[in-house]
Amino acid sequence: CVTMTFDEDGKLLTGATVEAAALMCEGLGVDAIGFNCGLGPVQVAKLFPQMLAATSLPLIINPNAGLPVQRDGKTCFDVGPEEYAELMYELAGKGASIVGGCCGTTPEHIAQMIAKCKTLQPGGTRDCRLTAVSSYGKAVHLGEGPIIIGERINPTGKKRLKEALVNSDLDYVCRLGLEQIGVGAQILDVNVGTPGIDEAAMAAKAVPALQAITDTPLQIDTSNYEAMERALRLYNGKPMLNSVNGKEDSLQHVLPLAKKYGAVLVALCLDDSGIPATAAGRIAVAEKIIARAAEYGIESRNIVVDPLALTISTGADNAAIACEVIRTMKARGINTVMGVSNISFGLPGRDAVNSTFFSMAMAAGLSCGIINPQSKPMMDAYYGYRALAGYDEGCKEYVQHYADAPKAAATTVSEMGLYDAIVKGLQGPARQAAAKALESEKPLDIINKYMIPALDFVGHGFEKKTLFLPQLLMSADAAKAAFEVIREAVGVGETQGETVIIATVHGDIHDIGKNIVKVLLENYGYRVLDLGKDVPVEAVVEAAKKTDAKVVGLSALMTTTVGAMEETIAALHNECDCQVVVGGAVLTQEYADTIGAEHYAPNAVSAVNYVNEILGK
Repeated sequence: CVTMTFDEDGKLLTGATVEAAALMCEGLGVDAIGFNCGLGPVQVAKLFPQMLAATSLPLIINPNAGLPVQRDGKTCFDVGPEEYAELMYELAGKGASIVGGCCGTTPEHIAQMIAKCKTLQPGGTRDCRLTAVSSYGKAVHLGEGPIIIGERINPTGKKRLKEALVNSDLDYVCRLGLEQIGVGAQILDVNVGTPGIDEAAMAAKAVPALQAITDTPLQIDTSNYEAMERALRLYNGKPMLNSVNGKEDSLQHVLPLAKKYGAVLVALCLDDSGIPATAAGRIAVAEKIIARAAEYGIESRNIVVDPLALTISTGADNAAIACEVIRTMKARGINTVMGVSNISFGLPGRDAVNSTFFSMAMAAGLSCGIINPQSKPMMDAYYGYRALAGYDEGCKEYVQHYADAPKAAATTVSEMGLYDAIVKGLQGPARQAAAKALESEKPLDIINKYMIPALDFVGHGFEKKTLFLPQLLMSADAAKAAFEVIREAVGVGETQGETVIIATVHGDIHDIGKNIVKVLLENYGYRVLDLGKDVPVEAVVEAAKKTDAKVVGLSALMTTTVGAMEETIAALHNECDCQVVVGGAVLTQEYADTIGAEHYAPNAVSAVNYVNEILGK
């Protein structure tokens, strides 16, 4: 069983939505999934329908007795046993299978809940027809209008990408991914198979590298079983896996992997006899794969059929055959995917054929088109079709596409300034851009014109919840990489900025938040003295005296250790001339005020902003 703590907006700390988290857990084979801690029954009730719709698994609800409040220096929860039981009865009646309680609940809360809910039947499993893939933070639905899978991370016919793979140039791979996302790709195809490299080792590098800089879901594209398993093992979310076919060897190797790692599986319409010449033959292969997958417990909703379009230069009915397979699968409730450009192989002016065929396939019911999203004709066909088919209400996407077209056309993989490299979290391009900037600009100007504004942009996005923790940390690492280049070029030693002390208070061993604050502060040029976790009051005071630090940051995660935070603040104010900023999951603005802290930081960016304000950065 897996339960998770979401904020009131339905997000994990990583930025994962309720749906994305549910998809990943279901794919990995958990027995039940749900909510714990963080929220009370009222807040969970708003998120519960999202999880109900995303998974067929039994659902668990273990909320707090309301949201925490501070009174007289103590954390309190205001939902009493009787009210808690009533609220949980309502939730349980909507489909929960397991109910309980977390922070603030007492034996009386649980007893009254049991008495109230004991006549209800558990929700159990439900029929769920949702087909979706997800990253660590975002889900993409299949079957609710055509989806674009960006095809460019595939070395076939791409000399520059082959060179990048041979040289382990993952920055280039990531930039190809970001370019495609920037012009509309909703899923990225990732194929790193090229002669002269260990494909499994490269897949194990490329997948985490891409997931570090984007939350766009990936399609793992390989026929190498070792590469397949290594990529699936490392993938954070529920990926597409391209592919399995009707050959016995493929079925025996791929189906167990798809089941183990919970992938949405692409089924190719070919077997030992090759690609059938007729639509009926290809449909028969698809049905065979679907039936064999069912033997492994893989539902048909997690199968996406590829009709394998063949070039019209070798058969005038090849386009019609592919579309017939798509129509038949759609009628069966099975999603489809296709590499669209195969239809024009060997022909001149391929974009004209490709874009027309793409429109035909979408009209037939194609769920996902594997295309080049940087092709104007292909994207014109896509947005035009969505508007005509009623998927684009008010033609808003269509209008926006043409508003963004000039900007998209001007972007190439070779262009990456320091600001963009930091915002996108790319360390290699950040180093290169910093070195180039040093040729014509002063180090301090580079920091002030590009690095700090980029970090500010990411920080504001984090506070507004348009960017999340993974992107924040990647941007911080990119800024750090650029700063190292500047430091080495001008012969500067370690950071000589003002000292900021940070520590997790006595009795508390949680330091994730504190460590994030440290990374960000260092990127703003501060000398950060990290005293670690479970730090005694005396050690914090001694460090503040010794360094004459003007700002001390304290963190605590547990309700049982916030008392130590109050003691530390009192000692600092008594013996030192400094400002104290506090943060941690159990803290609130109200509590920070009651214990004498000068600032409450609900997140790392807020802490950095306060330090900048105090020290005039």
